[in-house]
Amino acid sequence: MNTKKRLFRCQGFLAGLLTAVLGLGLGSAALAAFRSIQIDDGISVTINGAHFVPRDAKGREVPLFSYNGTTYAPVRALCEAAGMVVSYDSATRTAQVTTGDMALAADPNAESYISAEKARQAALDHAGVAAADAVFLQTKLDRDGARVCYDVEFYSGNTEYDYDIDASTGSVVSFDHELDNYTIHTADSQTTVQEELITAARAQEIARGRAPAGAQVVKCELDRDDGRYVYEIELRNGPAEYECDVNAVTGVILKWEADYD
Repeated sequence: MNTKKRLFRCQGFLAGLLTAVLGLGLGSAALAAFRSIQIDDGISVTINGAHFVPRDAKGREVPLFSYNGTTYAPVRALCEAAGMVVSYDSATRTAQVTTGDMALAADPNAESYISAEKARQAALDHAGVAAADAVFLQTKLDRDGARVCYDVEFYSGNTEYDYDIDASTGSVVSFDHELDNYTIHTADSQTTVQEELITAARAQEIARGRAPAGAQVVKCELDRDDGRYVYEIELRNGPAEYECDVNAVTGVILKWEADYD
């Protein structure tokens, strides 16, 4: 790592992003003072495991650096890469960072959105689960392409439900049901396992029985997941896509996900 002397402008920091943040990269930043300091450059950053190169508004790479054990990086580049909305108030010299769900809630179109309560009820109605039997993990606004949806997650019994509900219409955009903590008998040898498995044809029959009439299987693969064998099946029916995991021993559907284009 190279050590160089540079002149820069000292700025405030944004807690929670790496460590502190310097150099807003928002155009004209507030100038506190000029001084010469020793820094370590050549710092790299990853977002969700992928290498990320921060750039300014003109597309030029913005180097990250470390000073006195603190890593500094541009606010806008990192926040926007993390799905946040960034603006700069030149009058008050303040960088304004807003999380994605808060920005969507403040959108002028938000007045036409259904309430979070109605989104939860739409998910419950579709899942056939009574409100008294559900434990909600989250209900938040999110953007799915050009569409704004509520991301609704809840548990009922040993099943986890994940729904995307259109914020304007209340319709189900996609859903995912996953069975948790479900244990099955596992054999001691590969030979015995193969003898106990249901056939791929039977697994596809089970999946088609869950899907709407006319759905066609486009993929069926045997895989091992969390110590058990499952058939991973994909189906299509017009614009709808379905993904299904079928327990390869019992035939129980462990996971069901639907997505509507």
